[in-house]
Amino acid sequence: MQKLKIYKLVPFIATTVIFAMIMFLQVQRKTILILHSYAPDYSWVRDVNEGIKRVLQNKSFINVQWHYMDTKNHPQPAYKKKAGITAQKVIDFVEPEVVLAIDDDAQEFAAQFYKNKPDIYVVYAGVNALPERYGYHEAKNVVGILERLPINGIKDAIFILADQLGIKGSPRISHVSDSSAVVKFDDFNMHSSKDWDPLVLGPSFLVETFDDWKKAILEADKHMDFMLVSNYRKILRSKDNKNEFVPYKEAMQWAFEHSPVPIIGINGFVCEDGAAISIATSPFEQGEVSMQMAVDLVSGKRNIQEIKTTQTSQYIIVMNESRLAKAKMKLPSAYKAFAKAINRYTLRE
Repeated sequence: MQKLKIYKLVPFIATTVIFAMIMFLQVQRKTILILHSYAPDYSWVRDVNEGIKRVLQNKSFINVQWHYMDTKNHPQPAYKKKAGITAQKVIDFVEPEVVLAIDDDAQEFAAQFYKNKPDIYVVYAGVNALPERYGYHEAKNVVGILERLPINGIKDAIFILADQLGIKGSPRISHVSDSSAVVKFDDFNMHSSKDWDPLVLGPSFLVETFDDWKKAILEADKHMDFMLVSNYRKILRSKDNKNEFVPYKEAMQWAFEHSPVPIIGINGFVCEDGAAISIATSPFEQGEVSMQMAVDLVSGKRNIQEIKTTQTSQYIIVMNESRLAKAKMKLPSAYKAFAKAINRYTLRE
């Protein structure tokens, strides 16, 4: 009888042990909070997340949480401030070992307030500003990857296209975009670089309104042989209405149809929105490199002193074949193969 009672207890004991083991493992799991400035509907975010997920494969010992601030769709200062306060509350509630903060708004309104705090690391990606803007250069618990233009990739394509178009001498280039904060960071980095030679980098045209945008496009050939476009999502319909922005595809479509010079997108979405080609910082690299830093920190594989801040080393090519033909531009087949390899090649309009 006693043996029978013990036998009946075996499933209960086994279940209890398994439950205890699961709870123990859950407690031991390290948490990484991925804090995005923007929302999942943004192509840049989608591709950064793809890079992150490559690293997360077979990493069941990590508990990953996600939070999106959605400041691209809501660029108003009051919204950004509120989104930052909410993000900080999420960080405090989740208590992650690492906050992986992506793009500048996540740093400006949330992550920078955790520098030099004990028991938490800040890893950043997609940062266009200088690290000094957020005090990261002096922080003991912060590391990351900066987002910088792939200048050599842009130059290579321009030299090929300039030869095709019969442009003599050193091609002139200029930056034409909206006047948002991130664009200004890019523009500063662009003009701070000495790597453009022998291209001639001229003045930038960072516009506020659709009329300004149209004027910069129509008069482009006075100042440049090639137009570099980074962003146009914060172009006001008019000066009188500070809340109505021109739909970004409308802005890019107008530019493509009316520009007297070839447009080179320096963000992948520029081509997706209507340009013929983009040569852009790899969002996959930004996600993959930063996530590997975060995983190394929570797993103890490397301490933060062993991880060095880095910056863009890879780029992507996005192509629209029909628009390239319409713009009378042709690039070697390797460009097409590269774009196809990352599913960023479109044959038709």
